[in-house]
Amino acid sequence: MSAVYFVVEGDRGVAYWRASEALPGVFVAAVALDAYEREPAARSRFAELVSAATAHFRRTLPAEVGAPTSRLVGWACETCATPQADDLRHLAGQVSDASEIPLSPSGLPLGCCKVHAVAGFSSRPVA
Repeated sequence: MSAVYFVVEGDRGVAYWRASEALPGVFVAAVALDAYEREPAARSRFAELVSAATAHFRRTLPAEVGAPTSRLVGWACETCATPQADDLRHLAGQVSDASEIPLSPSGLPLGCCKVHAVAGFSSRPVA
């Protein structure tokens, strides 16, 4: 999460912006401490300047983004090249949790190319 840090450096206050805790701070703005402490207008204008500059940095500097995780981790469908695996990867991207993917009795996803229906049974006779 990005944050702005205000640091006292000698006789001035300096604002730094960080896209995340792991990344180094980026200089935003500085103000003389005596003006900052004595002039309410200087404080409010400094706050406006810092706000505008950090909005610019949020739009232009890349934030740290984690690699997406597959919901098919551990299944052969994750790296399989068949059309059925493509369908399952698409389905996995549409659901919010892997538990929503229907499974066969063997534990594989129902659309997997390794799942085969042998027979179908019904209690109703065919008319």
